[in-house]
Amino acid sequence: MKRIVYTLAMGGDKFQRCALGLGRSLRLIGDTTHRVIVTDRPDYPWKPAFDEVLPIVEPREWIFMSKLSALERTDADQVIFIDADSLAFKRLDPIFEYCQGNGLTVSGHRISSGTWYGSVEEHRKTYGVESMPQFNGGFIYYERTPECQEFIHRCYELARTATEFMEARDDGLIPDEPIISLAMAQTGSGHLAPDEMDFSNTAVGLIGPLHMDVLTNTCEFVCRRYSVRFVRPYIFHAARYIYFSVYWRQLAALERLEEFEQGHTYGYMPPGAKFRRSIEKRYLKLTGKL
Repeated sequence: MKRIVYTLAMGGDKFQRCALGLGRSLRLIGDTTHRVIVTDRPDYPWKPAFDEVLPIVEPREWIFMSKLSALERTDADQVIFIDADSLAFKRLDPIFEYCQGNGLTVSGHRISSGTWYGSVEEHRKTYGVESMPQFNGGFIYYERTPECQEFIHRCYELARTATEFMEARDDGLIPDEPIISLAMAQTGSGHLAPDEMDFSNTAVGLIGPLHMDVLTNTCEFVCRRYSVRFVRPYIFHAARYIYFSVYWRQLAALERLEEFEQGHTYGYMPPGAKFRRSIEKRYLKLTGKL
């Protein structure tokens, strides 16, 4: 089974920098999943953060739906799509193992009222469904099975006709989240992983500080999503936190680590550490410990 991480980066330089941060964070924690990026900047210095670079071929309004294109464009058997403005803090193998055999999998909660890309009650009435899975499209798993591929094609069909979801945005783009949700509600296919598994979390409803540091592999916080709870996610999806300096500090730290790796050989010890070792070695000898 070939597993890949699949992500998109298009537009301004900030989106490329975010995507590099995702790839670098996966490398830093030792995740060995093959990493594929789809971008309009193929000349960007993607390696070693990414293993494969693909050009964007979809029209602009279809870009969110292209999250589901990995089975067409690669030979992957299992795919985890992750939004570019994300950072990984845990290796992804447990997610692949949990999701395998479930078809397309997202993480969230079922809703039957409220507002999500318009009135949920109106969506239910229009399409004859009892509830809709609410989730963030920054994390989507899918796999190469006939059933899952058929489901993805159903999503594509809905994307071409469910224009009211497109009207909920002001940029003319077709949103993937309500389309996938409606396909799940109508067909009963797909799998909704409990939000509490924290495969991906945006820290929406943050309470108190956001503790995040790639150098100590720390990401933890309390937030009010469907309930108030403590979170240590596999993947932190920055989303609105792209406007907070704590996220950009992590990107800068990851860039410095990559530069260090490229500029130093295996086992390199800085002069300051060598000097300290010499002093402490003498101390340990004097105290009879060596």
